[in-house]
Amino acid sequence: MRQYLNPSQRRKSIKVWVSDEERSLIEAKAHNYCYRRLAPYIRDAAIYERVTNYKIKGEEEILNAYCESNKEIQSMLKDVKHICKFATQISESKRQELLDLTKAIYKIQIKIRDLITKKLDLEMWQEINRDKKV
Repeated sequence: MRQYLNPSQRRKSIKVWVSDEERSLIEAKAHNYCYRRLAPYIRDAAIYERVTNYKIKGEEEILNAYCESNKEIQSMLKDVKHICKFATQISESKRQELLDLTKAIYKIQIKIRDLITKKLDLEMWQEINRDKKV
């Protein structure tokens, strides 16, 4: 829940002159942060500094490497399932062991994805806002 300094005493307006391009950019950013109106977005960005946008160095490379790795693991899982189905020289226990190992690798890949999408963002947010008390 937002806690503003004194929302009931808002009686002053600030006029800011912007170009059409600047206004479009402000509106797009407000929309990107799920604001329906410009005033709350501008207030939060300027006074409360609640609008945070960050770019992690190497983020795109990390995501691309994950995607490539995921494609390879999915392909490998498909091949192992095929081998387990048609390989007659491998014992049933070895087939199951191979299949379980491949599934474990795939589950680790899912955990890596979750770390990338959840933990990395949470840690970055905590780092940015560690000392801010609003």
